[in-house]
Amino acid sequence: MENLPGNLEKVVKSLSLPKQSKKARAKSWTLLAIEERGKIISIGRLKGLMIALVLTLVVVVVSVSSLLIIAKSASEENEGLRNALDISKKQVAALRDEKDLLMVRLVLAESGVEAGIEAKIEAGIEDKPADIGKKQKGEASGSLPDKSASIKTKPDTADVDKTVLLTGEKQPEEETTSAISAKLPNTSIKDFVVLFEPGSNILKVQFKIIKISPDSQPVSGHAFVILKDDEVDEDRWLTFPHVTLSSGKPSRYNKGQYFSIFRFKTVNFKAQYEADPERFNNAEVLVYNTTGDLLLEKSYPVTITKMVEDSLE
Repeated sequence: MENLPGNLEKVVKSLSLPKQSKKARAKSWTLLAIEERGKIISIGRLKGLMIALVLTLVVVVVSVSSLLIIAKSASEENEGLRNALDISKKQVAALRDEKDLLMVRLVLAESGVEAGIEAKIEAGIEDKPADIGKKQKGEASGSLPDKSASIKTKPDTADVDKTVLLTGEKQPEEETTSAISAKLPNTSIKDFVVLFEPGSNILKVQFKIIKISPDSQPVSGHAFVILKDDEVDEDRWLTFPHVTLSSGKPSRYNKGQYFSIFRFKTVNFKAQYEADPERFNNAEVLVYNTTGDLLLEKSYPVTITKMVEDSLE
């Protein structure tokens, strides 16, 4: 009886599969996938697909990195330009304020000189321009002095007394200049605005206190703002900072915002306000010094400027 299993094993051994070379095995990659039903799916050229995927990933990463670097440099450049613009605006505002101060000092100096000349003319210390012209014309024509005029060889006692009195008294020019300086205000208000943020219901008031006195001493005090409507009821008015009113004025001057300036200062007030700010049509700015004297009282028509919040910030 033949041994069929043994013969089959010999035949199988003799029919062994050909071996692939190492070079062929290294280059050919095949991905085998098995379905649920047991079917085998082969995916060839896997190595090429992997290399293409890696190269695509590298290109994407490099592109994104380049875009991020470009965006960051552009943002830094924009920030630098924005800072430069802010600095330029501040410099322009400072130059404008300095120009205003110089104009005020020039006007004060001219008024003081004119007042001094008028005081000298009234006191007889200095001749009028017409009299000076007549004297110069007389001297140029060689007119002789009046012979009837008597020549004094000794000083008169009355003249001596008048001279003594004049040296001890205050000169008319000094009195006029000091009187003018006392009447002139020490401060002025500029750039008064009222702002409202509808989103947060915040009402803001902003203005500049400018020193206009020519001396080098600082001006110190307290500032208030009162927003008014057509009603005379003081309880309906809005006061910055909040303080009780007496006859339309703050009852305590030292509750105002303190300031001390050599040139100017920007004053900012803000408060939460739920009602409609459009009802205010008049604003009054009150400035007191540190002893409670009213330095300045000025009224402004109110125009509410609504601010739109920047979505980028």
